[in-house]
Order: sequence, then structure tokens, then C-alpha cells
Amino acid sequence: MAAIDDLKSILNYYGLGSLVNSLSDKIIADPTLVASPDILLFSIKDTPEYKTRFKGNEQRRAAGLPELSPIDYINTESALRTTLSGNSLPKGFYDTQDDLASFIGQDISPNELNARVSQGYNAVMQAEPGTKAELKQLYGLSDGDIAAFFIDPTRFNQSDAIKKAQAAQVASEARRQAGFTLDVATAEGLATEGITRGQAQQGFQQIGATQELLGMDLQGETALTQAEQIAGTFGTNQAAAQRIATRRRKRQATFEQGGGFAATQTGTTGLGTVGQ
Repeated sequence: MAAIDDLKSILNYYGLGSLVNSLSDKIIADPTLVASPDILLFSIKDTPEYKTRFKGNEQRRAAGLPELSPIDYINTESALRTTLSGNSLPKGFYDTQDDLASFIGQDISPNELNARVSQGYNAVMQAEPGTKAELKQLYGLSDGDIAAFFIDPTRFNQSDAIKKAQAAQVASEARRQAGFTLDVATAEGLATEGITRGQAQQGFQQIGATQELLGMDLQGETALTQAEQIAGTFGTNQAAAQRIATRRRKRQATFEQGGGFAATQTGTTGLGTVGQ
């Protein structure tokens, strides 16, 4: 019967094919129902199948947001899927019907999702490998967790996600430029101070270049710890910064006198001759 075929087509389009048999008698009695999908769908709005299929609307209603019509809901799902695939997210990353329902329920538009993916997830995943590695090292995150960091606000606070990403970038530069392994508190502390990846690169390059100077015992002075070198270089501890400045001045004076640093038998550092 043509009306039943139309019914199947409509219900399958909206993901409600399981209701075909239960609605067949109603369509046989009134074939005009399939002439208006909106009327047909409204007639089954209170069924468990409908509520499950459009459960993003249930979340919207609970949050005081207007429901989407079935066609708008389907179109929004399609736009969200296109956004995810267009940003090269792996298949299965937040593209299930439940994931899309969560986005719709929270009123996350395709444009907003695109911003979160392109500015957050992709910025990390396409960065140098160290940032991704540090997210895993510092926080034990899988690739899926990193995606959730930026995409799914129900799992991670967005500002917290950004701070952790910045901390991972700082930790990556510390490892690359100075061979330092930062703990969570140090990496997040620098991120909280507003240290950018570029500043981290420059600062840890500086530490790496003067590692021998800062890390060895000088006459009458003990070596600076890793924490002191970091705090002094990035200006988060003025006393440490002063120690670094003092040590650099001593080194400069040594070079001006034509000498270089050399370890003595007692473990302290004296002057040696440059070039010897």
C-alpha cells in the first residue's frame, strides 16, 4: 500500500522506523496523515521511541530552552556531523546520536562547536608532538580525553581545559629546551602566570644555554635548583631572579678577565684559562 510505504520512508528518515508496525493501522484508517509529516510526528510525540530519538529536546525543555522541530533537529545533527568530520576528527569521536543530542540539549550550535574544535582540540593535536605527549604525561589523557577537553563541556570545564593545554605547552618547551620534566603544579603555575608557549620556549632556551653555570657550585655559592632556575628566569621569584643575575655578572666578569670556569678538586669552581 502506497500510504504504508510513505510511512516507512518518513519514519526511517527521522530514525523512527521501529514505529512502522504500531502506526500501520492508524495510516490505513487515515492515509492523509502521511501527507503531513509534522502532524504524523506530533501524533507520536509522547512515545518512548520519539523521546529517545529526540532526547536533545528533552534536555532543552528541562533547561528552559525551546524545542527544535523534528526537521530542524535532523538538520542540526547533520550540521554538527559535518563540523566534526570537516575538522578531521576521527570517526567515533563525539559523533554518535547521543553525543549530538548532548550538543543540541546544551544549545551548542555548529558554529560554536567548530570554534571549540578548531581553536582547542586541533590547536593541540596539530601542535608539535611534545604538547600532546605532556597532556598525556601530566594528566593521563587519551586522545579521546583530549578531544573531550575542548568539545564536551559536560566532561571538562572549558577554562580548565585551556589552562591544562597551556600547561602542557609550557612543559613541552621545558623538556625540549632545557631537559626539565615539570610536574603539574609547576607547569600550571607558569600557565596561570600567563607564560605563553613562545615565552616558555625563550625562557627554557635561556636556562638550557646557562645550565652549567646555574647548576654548578660557584665559590661561596650553592647551585641553583631547577625550581629556582625556573622561578628566577620567568620572574615568579625575585630572590631567585637576583641570584641568577648575580651569577651571570660573575660569569661576565670572569670572561672579561680572560678566564673560564673550572671545577676544583674540592668541588667548588675556580677560574681556568679559556682555550686550555
